Amino acid sequence: MTDPKEILTSQKFAERAGVSAATVSKWLRSGKVKGVKQSGKWMISADQLKSVAPTRHLQPSTASEPPKPAVAPVTAKPAASRRSYSIEEFSAITYLTTFGVERFLKEGRLTGRKDESGKWSVDHANLERPDIQRLTRK
Repeated sequence: MTDPKEILTSQKFAERAGVSAATVSKWLRSGKVKGVKQSGKWMISADQLKSVAPTRHLQPSTASEPPKPAVAPVTAKPAASRRSYSIEEFSAITYLTTFGVERFLKEGRLTGRKDESGKWSVDHANLERPDIQRLTRK
């Protein structure tokens, strides 16, 4: 668990919450997260992690082993039941960059698989998840 008296910089807070530092800045501006500026840096209490990222705050950034990505070899797939996208296609559907899609795959935040040549294929089922739906282009 996090120490409620622990104070984090916005960067450390972002790492623990599993979001970007820009998102934390947005939360600070909107009032979703409360912080205090000290010497030009935002300082945020670690106990606020519970309110903004309930699934990511339980593991501190110093965890010994990162989560395993969901990677399986590409096999012959039925026509419509296993729809998937290349990293570039998935990036065009969402606000993620190609680098971000690949990072999410490696971290296990997206499901997908690599083919024999090492190219990623992103599962269509990811688009049904609420945390990914908010990243889709409308």
